[in-house]
Amino acid sequence: MSGDARLPRRRSRRFSGIDAPGLGRRPSLRPTPSLEAAHRSFGGERRLGAAVPDPAVAILLGLLQGLTEFFPISSSAHLEVVPWLAGWDLFDGDSELENAFDVAVHVGTLAGAALFLRADIARYAAALWRGIRGRAERDTLIAASLALSAVPAAVVGVALEGRLLDFAEQPLLIAALLAGFGWLLWRSDVAAHRRGAQRPQDSYRVRDALGMGLAQATALLPGVSRSGVTITAGRWLGFDRAAVARLAFLMSLPLIAGAGVYRFATLGDAAPTSTELWLFIVGGLAAAVSSWAGVAAMVWLLDRTGRRPQRSPFALFAGYRLALAAAVAVVAVSGLR
Repeated sequence: MSGDARLPRRRSRRFSGIDAPGLGRRPSLRPTPSLEAAHRSFGGERRLGAAVPDPAVAILLGLLQGLTEFFPISSSAHLEVVPWLAGWDLFDGDSELENAFDVAVHVGTLAGAALFLRADIARYAAALWRGIRGRAERDTLIAASLALSAVPAAVVGVALEGRLLDFAEQPLLIAALLAGFGWLLWRSDVAAHRRGAQRPQDSYRVRDALGMGLAQATALLPGVSRSGVTITAGRWLGFDRAAVARLAFLMSLPLIAGAGVYRFATLGDAAPTSTELWLFIVGGLAAAVSSWAGVAAMVWLLDRTGRRPQRSPFALFAGYRLALAAAVAVVAVSGLR
């Protein structure tokens, strides 16, 4: 790596992000910025030939995508850093196959999260339908607000697509965002506890959707974390830990779905082989399993710590982010990779 710690761009890519990649990433529309980070291997050298990556790589990337999408540690940063350190280059730089793999893991991530949150989804979908038919109620407003929360990230992601790709190639920026937003996550939780923040999920309104939605748009930068920044905003707005986690996860579903649809719409004429289709399948299944596990783990953790509110469950995540940021910065500055 050169002394300016900037990663070389391999090729022009279309926006796919939710947290970054998430709409996740790439950042995924990050919101999983997206796996675009993994696709470019953070500046790794392109291999010759048409070698197909080992299925284990597809599984690992699927697991990484699904799990980090809902842990407040930035899926986009991990999908940049891990392939960079490991030297992975999915599909030999074939952007069409990379995009198709992106769609597969977005679908898997959405399926896993939706399965865990199915009761909330059914509740708000039914309320929205009743509202359309003229029988609006409290849940109708919550459902409409959840849908509204996706708008800022979608608009910013499409409008600033090219610029976001530039940010994704700067490891020192990613390190700074990992550390800074990790500290904000912990600090907002501590401050909310001191204020006695106990707003329930049912108190979610349009102003909350706008505030948390605008915060969510910042997660298009790799290293921020979509779930982390929405939880941060929600705690500042006074929601209790369990409520803000479920709201953050529900807010992510329209963005993850949008990321998959957007990426699918931009697919070219790629004709994957049976081996490549198998990679899409195992990657998507891995993302589904890990996203379900990620949501379940976060809900369990925040429910458990809700009984011991004096201890911030986000201190662990903030510490991990700080350690990862330090490691990325050291490797980038030293030129070890």
